[in-house]
Amino acid sequence: MAERRPTIRELIRQRRRFVGRRQELAAFRENFAVPPEDAAHHFLFHVRGDAGVGKTTLLRQLENTAREHRALTASVDESVNSVPEVMAAISAQFAHQGHPLKSFDKLLATYRQRRHEADSAAQQPAPQPSEEAAGEPRPSASSAFVARAGLIGLGMVPGVGALAGAAEPDRGAQAADRARAKLSARLRSHDDVDLVMSPLDALTPAFLKDVGEVAASVPWMAWFFDTYERTGPLLDLWLRDVMFEGRYGSLPANAVVTLAGQGTLAPRCWADYADLVADLPLVPFTETEARQLLTAKGVVDEQVVEVVLRLTGGLPVLVSMLAEARPTTPEAVGDPSGTAVERFLKWVSDETHRSAALAAALPRSLDEDVFAAAVEDEAADLYGWLRSLPFVADGSGRCGYHQVVRTAMLRLQRNQSPQAWCARHLRLAEAFARWQRQIEETLEGDEKWEHERWLDYRLEEAYHRLCATPEEALREELRAYVCAYIDYTSPSWDHRWRQMLVEAGRDSGSGSVAAWGDRLLAESTRSDLAGNVTRLLDEVGSDERAVSMALGLRGMVRADMNELEGALADAERALELDADCVRALAARGSVYLDRDLYEQALESFDRAVTLDPDFPWPLARRGETYRLLRRYEESLADLDRSFDLHESAWTVGTRAQVHHAMEDYEKALADFGRAVEITPEWSWIYAERARTYRFLGRHEEALADCDRALELGADYAVFGRVHALRNLDRYEEAIEAADWCLASHPEDQAVLAERGEAYRMMDRFQEALADFGRAIEIEPSYVFALVCRGQTHEHIGLLGEALADFDAAASASPDNAWALANRGALRLRLGDGEAALADLDRALGLRPDSLLALECRARCHRQAGRYAEAATDIERATALDGQDLDIAFEHAMLVSRTAGLLEARGLWTAFEALLEEHDSQWDAQARAAAPIVSRAALGDGAGAARLVAELPATRPYWQIVDIAIRSLDELARIPGADAALLATLRAPLAELRAALEPGPAALG
Repeated sequence: MAERRPTIRELIRQRRRFVGRRQELAAFRENFAVPPEDAAHHFLFHVRGDAGVGKTTLLRQLENTAREHRALTASVDESVNSVPEVMAAISAQFAHQGHPLKSFDKLLATYRQRRHEADSAAQQPAPQPSEEAAGEPRPSASSAFVARAGLIGLGMVPGVGALAGAAEPDRGAQAADRARAKLSARLRSHDDVDLVMSPLDALTPAFLKDVGEVAASVPWMAWFFDTYERTGPLLDLWLRDVMFEGRYGSLPANAVVTLAGQGTLAPRCWADYADLVADLPLVPFTETEARQLLTAKGVVDEQVVEVVLRLTGGLPVLVSMLAEARPTTPEAVGDPSGTAVERFLKWVSDETHRSAALAAALPRSLDEDVFAAAVEDEAADLYGWLRSLPFVADGSGRCGYHQVVRTAMLRLQRNQSPQAWCARHLRLAEAFARWQRQIEETLEGDEKWEHERWLDYRLEEAYHRLCATPEEALREELRAYVCAYIDYTSPSWDHRWRQMLVEAGRDSGSGSVAAWGDRLLAESTRSDLAGNVTRLLDEVGSDERAVSMALGLRGMVRADMNELEGALADAERALELDADCVRALAARGSVYLDRDLYEQALESFDRAVTLDPDFPWPLARRGETYRLLRRYEESLADLDRSFDLHESAWTVGTRAQVHHAMEDYEKALADFGRAVEITPEWSWIYAERARTYRFLGRHEEALADCDRALELGADYAVFGRVHALRNLDRYEEAIEAADWCLASHPEDQAVLAERGEAYRMMDRFQEALADFGRAIEIEPSYVFALVCRGQTHEHIGLLGEALADFDAAASASPDNAWALANRGALRLRLGDGEAALADLDRALGLRPDSLLALECRARCHRQAGRYAEAATDIERATALDGQDLDIAFEHAMLVSRTAGLLEARGLWTAFEALLEEHDSQWDAQARAAAPIVSRAALGDGAGAARLVAELPATRPYWQIVDIAIRSLDELARIPGADAALLATLRAPLAELRAALEPGPAALG
């Protein structure tokens, strides 16, 4: 059956119902004519404007427009309190339109069941304190303590709100004291525990998968988010990830999202995508639009219209409200100097109804219980009447006044009777306190701070007390914030508390209350947080516990800011007031750690962990202390425990460093990967992971991570980039990157040494020696620069200088296997076989899999006639890397010496094939010289002579020619060798070596 089209009369009626905003409607409507693949198509609209300007009304009309284009629609407002609730609301609305999200709904039902089981587990009696801890138990800083903090330094400093923050909106909100232990014992599997603790990670991918399948069956899909100024702090990061960053999957291309709120979108979240947002700012009605609305409502008398225009200032909600009464005379509108709310209440003739309407404006939101607590007994049955009023928005069993109307009603009551204002708010505060006590009867200890309804009641009680007695209630509320709120509440609840202060200050007319809310909401840096805590110290007065807690918090923040003197002073002062202040112990331990006073740091962290085993920060910092002390097993135990309590990117990144130090590189990479998932914009993680990739020889991946770290502002990652480029044989790029860094940091010895190594690999020995020399001047014990300079000296024949460099490297780092192996190889070349063997044995004792040491020791044994030992080493090296050219060459030399050239033919032939296949292992000079020896060993005199003749064209350095001569001399000592041929080959090589004698000319 064909779809019924509307009649002209129906379309006109629709247009008459909605007046104005034609430009905004047109922009939204025209977007459906532009395919998603077109760059002109918009995926995100943002309707913004002051309260009462008509955002909600416009949003409803935009939803109607979307439906006209056969879009599947869903809308949510401030009644949602979490991201799972948003997904659930969208799913329910899709199902109502015949498009259920079946897989998601099934998982959502599981989540709700497991969440219910988790809440039940939270209400089980807590373990009784031991005799040692008898007495009133102190609050413990649960995992929620840090989950609410965002990311600041360690990612675990409490009190930061959204600072430096990439914390997931919901991840920390579920956490609580003993949560994982209780859940693991209660729930069926680790997956169920993760579902409860981290619902977004499980629910969102399932949600998006179903959404994508549904979107394929409809032309368009449209989501609408009203009152986004309230829900934005909760939804911003999730919505950005869903729309643009693909963290959980991809939103289908035919989806259009519209946000409506009072202010601009948060730059911290949306700045990178500002060019993709279609901005729809709303202002009050023009006179023409206001007249059009009044005419549509039947208000046509010019004098009446003039009064309405003057009274409302064109604010749509007030124009509409007065128009609903259809006044026919100016007197019916009332005195223009009054307010629209006074005029409306004038039309409510029944005093009981009028008083109920005023009293019901005091709560921020209403249900039947709150309404009954707000009004007099005789008005308790008027809740249904109230919900029918034009300025009351109703949904999900709760309702609330339009903000413009409510603000005017509050101002009216506060000004008319301050005493009645105070009494009514105190009455409501007592009601919310009573409901809290009822919940507390079912809970144990501090579990009330984990109970969502209790927290809601606590928030509203605080609001009403602040409205009733602002100055007195503010001090008590700030004390509670310092002593309890910070420890126990989630990021979203903390934001609601701060927003409540702003609203209480505005509604009560208290500038000091509003100022505190504004300051706390505006926190964006560590300095802001430290400043607010300093102000808190002035507010909490003589309450020693509150002062101690505030000082401990400021100490933690200052330690994170590297203000070590101030942090230590705060910690010590806090501990004077309360010797068991865990925050202060954690702050003091952090200062000691940053000063390399590891034992003192451990003492403070041990005490903090003993007092509060579930506080992740001292656990993580103690784990870091153990890492620096190389007590890796203890470090892992602390970091594992800390990460279980709070999934911090810093903690798992530090654990990755421990795995790296233990040479468990795959576990290190896994941890770095998890850190990237948690905080994808943190440059440190990429720079550190690049280091692990370097150790694994995965230079392409190392280069990609360094580039990403540099994009995010980590200039120090340029060293890793230079290193990766050099190892990828991209020497010119490596030098260019090093030049860029050294232009601003000329004393960076690591980059100097890396550039020197790139120069060395390009045979630019003079420049290489200059860079190595400068790096060693800056840091005389820099092993990498010393060994590389020694290798450069060896290349050009300055063997004495090379030995001095290797000696210095071995002295600076006696356990450096690489330095010892290089010195052993040079000592063997200088004829000191005994000293060489000692170095090589020591190197292999430190690193049994060192190919350089194995190959050199095999050569040492072979030259000394210890063929069995040589064979053992060469077989071990071949098993480790059968494609290494140096190993293959030495293997062929060994078999030639022990079994004869005829038996070694296969190995020499295999060596040449390997050289052809993997020629990038050796530079052009080595590739030209090595076949001279293999051709000679295979009896191809003509081929060997041709290669000797071509060798000068490669501009070889001294070492290459010297190695070729020494190898030919060794072949000459093998029975059956063609001595005449070898002598013929040796003569021109000796002349070439003489021409390359060490000196300035050798530097090229």
